Amino acid sequence: MGVLFLGDSLAQGLYLSMVRSLRGHSGLRLVNATKHATGLTRSDQYDWVAASREAVQKNSPDLVLVWIGANDFRPLVDRERRLRADFGTTAFVEGYLARVEAIAGLGTGNHGGDGPVLAWIGLPNMRDRRFAEAAEQLNQLQEAGARQQGAVWVPSWDLTSDANGEFLVSVAGPDRAEYRLRADDGVHFSDIGYRMMARRTLGVVAAERPEMAGALSVAIGELEA
Repeated sequence: MGVLFLGDSLAQGLYLSMVRSLRGHSGLRLVNATKHATGLTRSDQYDWVAASREAVQKNSPDLVLVWIGANDFRPLVDRERRLRADFGTTAFVEGYLARVEAIAGLGTGNHGGDGPVLAWIGLPNMRDRRFAEAAEQLNQLQEAGARQQGAVWVPSWDLTSDANGEFLVSVAGPDRAEYRLRADDGVHFSDIGYRMMARRTLGVVAAERPEMAGALSVAIGELEA
């Protein structure tokens, strides 16, 4: 099964962690098409809609994993329309949603047709309260756009928040030791955190797309090891 990774440094970290964890596992072919320090808002710097379409056409994956948004608190720029929309404005919401839908729509397998299944991973909770609030707003747009196109939505907020909804730094393991989930910047993850997100992602895909469950179950087991 071919798995294509699209997105910013969050997706890049997820890919690198899965490559390490699944080394030698012949059932999955992992393809990296991520690009750090990019986002959906600045298509004048990197056009994710065009890049995603090209990556899908080039690699013909069975599953596409999208994780993006860590840099999307910036104004949205549309050079063709000569538009610059500040975060949270009506123009921002409309433009951002359109880009999410364009990428999510590449998952033609989500509609039962030929082509890949696409799963969109939601943004995690973040240490900085302002970033966390912005991430919640972006999640609403990403979820709406992904579901509109029939994509699998993978929530991450619950896994990255404590019982009070606050940023979760670490979790207790079976040995009662604390294991750090997040990086020092309060945005990215440790390897343990990325493996946690990988298990969640593949688990949700397997549950919603039973035809993929068999191929993904072995990988999920290896990620738990």
